[in-house]
Amino acid sequence: MSSASERIDKAQRWLDLIAYLVGRRTPALVEEIMENVPAYAGSLQLAEQENDPKRAKTMRDSVRRMFERDKDELRDAGIPIESRRQPIDFGATVADTYLLSKKDFHLPYLRIAADAAGVRPPRGARSFELQAEEAATAFRALEEVAETPGFPLREEARSTWRKLSFDLAPPPGGPVVLFVDRADSAEVEARTRTITDALLRRKVLSFGYHGMYRGAPTDRRVRPYGLFFQHGHWYLVGHDEVREDLRLFRVDRMDPPTVNARAPHTPDYDIPGDFSLADYRDRDAWNLGSDDDDVLHAAVRFDFPLSLWAERNRYGELDRSEENGATVRSFEVRQVDPFLRWILSRGGDARVIEPPELRERVRDLARETLAVYESEGGTDA
Repeated sequence: MSSASERIDKAQRWLDLIAYLVGRRTPALVEEIMENVPAYAGSLQLAEQENDPKRAKTMRDSVRRMFERDKDELRDAGIPIESRRQPIDFGATVADTYLLSKKDFHLPYLRIAADAAGVRPPRGARSFELQAEEAATAFRALEEVAETPGFPLREEARSTWRKLSFDLAPPPGGPVVLFVDRADSAEVEARTRTITDALLRRKVLSFGYHGMYRGAPTDRRVRPYGLFFQHGHWYLVGHDEVREDLRLFRVDRMDPPTVNARAPHTPDYDIPGDFSLADYRDRDAWNLGSDDDDVLHAAVRFDFPLSLWAERNRYGELDRSEENGATVRSFEVRQVDPFLRWILSRGGDARVIEPPELRERVRDLARETLAVYESEGGTDA
């Protein structure tokens, strides 16, 4: 295929095809689909630009085959794309058309039988009633697979578990807290608003910053480049004018920032064209400290088959592989506590090897966690 189609991966191509069909009220001809779905249309346009009729026909046949594969694979995945033979040209010929009905595409409205009284699905929506015992069984099953490291649909199961939890009655013994504001949420919100204003107007920010391991705050003058929310915290990425480099700041460690008041309607700077917020957004929780924080180098041993999961998800860098399938991987850690909690969540199949002080902190955290559960009667030991 051409470079135009290669730049759009299959998942995006499928989403574009679904969006086009759902947005239509009438069945679509294959030619209309090929001209309106970006991946198909881009390939056809490139072929036409070469001014070679034979090449254009070959490419059109290739794009048609791509559409047929996409259609069949989407149907196999449960997307109900309907085929219809429809007369065109005032009945002179009959052509294949395709339709994706909104009512067939949207999932049914789920109701739990125990709470169904007085609950009505949205107008026009299909509904599916689930018995309370069935819902509880599904809930427990989702919880189990969501915590299985090697399960390929782990994140999807976890997302479904969270959605289902809102519809299930709280267990005996007290209500479940689904959401609670952090203690400093009002202060963080105020700082985030100030940062957003400075970012939109391209104005320099000044603030005191409390580093992870530093005592007194340090004064900063920063050109905001981006703001994002990750792992329960807001982070600012910007150019530190004092250190003359990009820096990452956690908003709740800032003193209230102030915006440069000089020339309020004139930008103080431009964001470089090669800056990408995604480079920071995709970091793991333990790598989201300030760039000024000390970096701790850690080595972790992953037992088999968790070693396959760590490799597949690109956690750390591979140091060595062992004959039994285990691997040792190295990590750069800026926030120790999130890293240790992540290690403990692996249920003993991931163990810190180096440095010794970090290995001891894992043991301390495990003992503290066990003590909490024992004090609440959470263990039978």
